[in-house]
Amino acid sequence: MAFDTSGWQHKLRRLAHPLQPLIDSVQLWLQADGLRMSAAMSFYGMLSLAPLLLAVVGLLGWWLDRSYVESTLISQIQSVVGERAAQVVKSALASAQNSNQGSLASVLGLVMMLSGATGVFVELQASLDKLWSMGEESRPQENKPWWSMAVSRLWGLSYVVGLGFLLLVSMVISTAIQMITKWANDELQLVPLGPLMGLINEGLSFGIAVLLFWGLMRMGTGIKPVTRYLLLGSLTGAALFTIGKQALAWYLSTAAVVSAYGAAGSLVVVLMWFYFTSAILLFSAATAKACSKSRVQLGIPFVSRNPSNATHMDVQPLPENAGENI
Repeated sequence: MAFDTSGWQHKLRRLAHPLQPLIDSVQLWLQADGLRMSAAMSFYGMLSLAPLLLAVVGLLGWWLDRSYVESTLISQIQSVVGERAAQVVKSALASAQNSNQGSLASVLGLVMMLSGATGVFVELQASLDKLWSMGEESRPQENKPWWSMAVSRLWGLSYVVGLGFLLLVSMVISTAIQMITKWANDELQLVPLGPLMGLINEGLSFGIAVLLFWGLMRMGTGIKPVTRYLLLGSLTGAALFTIGKQALAWYLSTAAVVSAYGAAGSLVVVLMWFYFTSAILLFSAATAKACSKSRVQLGIPFVSRNPSNATHMDVQPLPENAGENI
């Protein structure tokens, strides 16, 4: 007696339907060669580390004490990536500041510093452009003018400024949380608020991670998903980063892969953190594109208040014979 399994297959497909965007995200990330692009971004990130930190510290030094900015930045980095990687960051920042040169050399050094600080953003823009173009109609390669690279660098510089602003807000709020905790414990004699304030601080870190992922994914000149899908991808990336950083920190503290490199082990730690973060960021972009594409395939039109802002990733075109039966 043959059993009809079509009903069960239909139910299984319905159960797996909510996971389809996640499956599509993994496939898109692998097809775009996300691991290789993450490795390239890690290399540029290592080269951009010292000038990027120097630019951020110099920017925040306009509002806060420079030594306070450096110590707070190093402590926040250490809380995420560990002591060994934070020591590398501290050494890179100190060596970048110890330069006794003339005025002309200082100007040239400033230009090179800004160029180096934006190098990782230029590579990120190229990676996102490739990811956004996956599955779209291929367009002929155009010869970009010479000033397009300068424009890309300026965009990267704007993201350095945005990163500095987010760090400034994070430092101010973290300091306020510490002051409120100390005042409540000393004056009100309440139950220790450490766990509660720690939870608030983690929520703040998660929100800043969402904003960073969303801002970085907006880079690129290609057609990208609308804001709602970018935010969905940012939430996915921030959640994966929050969970993954604990696992990676545990792995780096127990594995012998770092000690095998001897004195260069600290650099390997920083490189692995860059690689991990880059992979999460590109997967977030793949999630945003996959969710946008799945909405179009379902035939759900995107209604925009401003039709000029609609893209072909959001609008489901009507069939050619749509008006024949009217």
